[in-house]
Amino acid sequence: MTITTRIGTLRRLIAIALLGSAAGALAQDLNAIAQQQLNQTTRMLEQSMRQSQQLSQTMQQTQQQLLQQRMQDPAVRSSYQQYLQQMQGSGRQPMDFATYTYYHIYTNGFSRGGIEHMNRVEGGNRAAEMNAWQGVRQAEQNRADSMQAQRDGYFRNQQEAGRGLMGQSTYQGPNGSSTQLPHTWQRNTTHNHLGQTYHVDHSGQYYVRGTDGWWYPINR
Repeated sequence: MTITTRIGTLRRLIAIALLGSAAGALAQDLNAIAQQQLNQTTRMLEQSMRQSQQLSQTMQQTQQQLLQQRMQDPAVRSSYQQYLQQMQGSGRQPMDFATYTYYHIYTNGFSRGGIEHMNRVEGGNRAAEMNAWQGVRQAEQNRADSMQAQRDGYFRNQQEAGRGLMGQSTYQGPNGSSTQLPHTWQRNTTHNHLGQTYHVDHSGQYYVRGTDGWWYPINR
């Protein structure tokens, strides 16, 4: 083996080692980005849950304060006594005083308009609960889709890094198709590859000849 041949072999080995190092660094960067996005999504979901819990606690505290106040109202107490008499007279189980007071407030003294309002609100609450549950399901699906897209992207980049070690790259055609070509073709050369004709111009731009005879640029 001549000195020139040995030098050429050494250079190729160094180039392969550098490419392998770059591929490893790329994999680490992609893993770091994927983990950052996953952590960000998790923090957003946890923050949203904490805010929802805090809002629920505040509403419950306000509701309890109002309920305690109205339970001391003589008009509400008198109305409850009449209600007890009606329920006992019909043999039905009455509500306890706290529950009665809650619905007394909710329906504005069990008025017709108040009862209709309660029914509308309750129906809206059930719809809102269903929408909220669907929102959680959608958020979980979006998170799963995002993680899968990150894994797919990492896999594609690993494949591309492997092809780079073999002297090939993926080129995108004008119609969105992709193909793997040697990126070592010299400038101002034309090549027949897998049934297609390609040309590399003086600037290194790749072209593919279409069925109409025209040349179309393709890019990595």
